[in-house]
Amino acid sequence: MDPDRRASVVDAVGSGASSVQAIDPTAVVDAPPARAIGAFVFVMLFGGFLLWRFDGFVDQSVDSSMERPAVSTVYGVTAHACVLFFGVYFFGQVTRLSANRLVAAGAGAAVAVGVVGLAGLGLTVVGARLTELVGERRPWYGLVVGAVLGASAWLLPAAAASLAVWVLLVSIGIGGPTREWIHASRAPATEADT
Repeated sequence: MDPDRRASVVDAVGSGASSVQAIDPTAVVDAPPARAIGAFVFVMLFGGFLLWRFDGFVDQSVDSSMERPAVSTVYGVTAHACVLFFGVYFFGQVTRLSANRLVAAGAGAAVAVGVVGLAGLGLTVVGARLTELVGERRPWYGLVVGAVLGASAWLLPAAAASLAVWVLLVSIGIGGPTREWIHASRAPATEADT
């Protein structure tokens, strides 16, 4: 090949590579539509799994969360804080004890699954309650309504506002089961006292 032609091919390939590198992958993930689509898909997957596997628990969660929605929201925010604290602690311990990036990625994935699982439950509960307001409770329709609500929260232009709305919606749905779980140890003692 002619040296001049070879240099032009190398320049063309090099300039193409630099234009590809100019696209930042986080810019695509950080875009509100991408966040909304991701939220919708993850809520549908995890909420659908919960409905398929633990339908009775989801129904109980709707009843307990909607019994006292304001109190449920406080307990739900508390649940988020606990999951965040223990998730960061777990991830920190695993990465400190293991220099293997695969193990660290697995720990990060485990924390993410826990967070998205809570979101799937919370938004499914909120959606099921909304279906109950217009007719009878339909948890599978509620899953779709909850996923749409969660996706809508991520369409806000500011990521902080999206996160705040997301946490509030999920907290309403997970607060009832959290409250029951926290106070479960008191119930047998109270029954034995009477």
